[in-house]
Amino acid sequence: MPALDKTDEVDLLLRVLECSTQSDGWTTILALVDLKLSCTSFICEIEKNGQPTQKFGGIRSFEHLNEMLRTSKPDSGQDALQFLTTSAALCYPYCKTTLNKGEFNGNKPTAERNQAPDGLQNGVPAKPEVPGLICPLKRTDYSTILFGCLFDGYTTDTIDIELAVETFRTLTKVLAPGLDAFFQIEHERAENQIQRILLSSASFPSILMTGDRTVLGHTSTGLNSLLSTGGAVLRGAKIDFKNKQLETCLQDVLEAASVPDLSMKVNNGMENGIALEQKNNSVCIEDPDGNLRRIIFGSVRPPATNSITHPVPWVVVRISETSELPEDIEVVLQERFDLSQSEAHLARHLTMTGSMSDTVEKLGITRNTAKTHLRRIFEKTGVHTQLQLAGLVHRLSGLF
Repeated sequence: MPALDKTDEVDLLLRVLECSTQSDGWTTILALVDLKLSCTSFICEIEKNGQPTQKFGGIRSFEHLNEMLRTSKPDSGQDALQFLTTSAALCYPYCKTTLNKGEFNGNKPTAERNQAPDGLQNGVPAKPEVPGLICPLKRTDYSTILFGCLFDGYTTDTIDIELAVETFRTLTKVLAPGLDAFFQIEHERAENQIQRILLSSASFPSILMTGDRTVLGHTSTGLNSLLSTGGAVLRGAKIDFKNKQLETCLQDVLEAASVPDLSMKVNNGMENGIALEQKNNSVCIEDPDGNLRRIIFGSVRPPATNSITHPVPWVVVRISETSELPEDIEVVLQERFDLSQSEAHLARHLTMTGSMSDTVEKLGITRNTAKTHLRRIFEKTGVHTQLQLAGLVHRLSGLF
């Protein structure tokens, strides 16, 4: 059977260096392997949930893998695919005979020198006796990369087993470093995207998280600002929203982002490589000290080459604290709701401080006077709480 000589190894290594950092470049790499060895090879990335990603060969490679392992029923009872993705020794050549016998013991599987690499089919017209080898090339926290090679034109009786195993080992040694480089670059791209998104939101304390609430990054005060509201807690790397309004707001954003036509708009709304937010939801809550905070949720698309596959967009959470409001808002309140000058003055300052005690002290009025003004404000504006009043004043001032 064909084997890799030193020239072939150099050619393959150069192709790996040239193409391995791009997902579609692996098609070119495998095409060279097939040409040099007159075989059929594939690489498939399998996530922890057992599903394939779109990288490398995508769904087609996964179909090939299923065909290769379809009749593998290990005596140990462990599914062959589960074994390969979870505990099989990296870069070790496994064949159907080995898998069927369940002869895998941690990182020391039974030697295959006395077993033909038989019966691994590739999902395309091929006879059951086509010999083949398979191994896990790399594992990450999120997926396992499997490499398989089918020696078309051979049977278990005609193939040189020693040479097949030796050639397969050479292939894995050449391909493995390329995968390391590929995932390293993807990680750096994802980190750059995270930083760019956070920088674009730097006017507010901000947090970037996945749809399952795992924190990817935050500005210097972002996480503390959210947790200090009392509406959320950090459990490990994930945020747990205790406030029902915050949880509802988040779910609304995630639901809107999952709509197909919205996703298309998001993908078409790219600006400097960052997907623009198509929908923002926000809610005002009071922190334990009575200060008003506005929590804003927005969705952005993760980078297309991110090595962590997310079923939903990332979420940007921004925290806006009560700040100085323009005095003109008092005129707007007077004209629109027929508030007196004193009532409008109280409404503005109460919104900025979030505290009746601080407002009374700042305006130099009695608490009874402030309560009387507030009752009339509620009657004229139709709101029923200080929080609702603050939301109304912020909307009128253009902050919403």
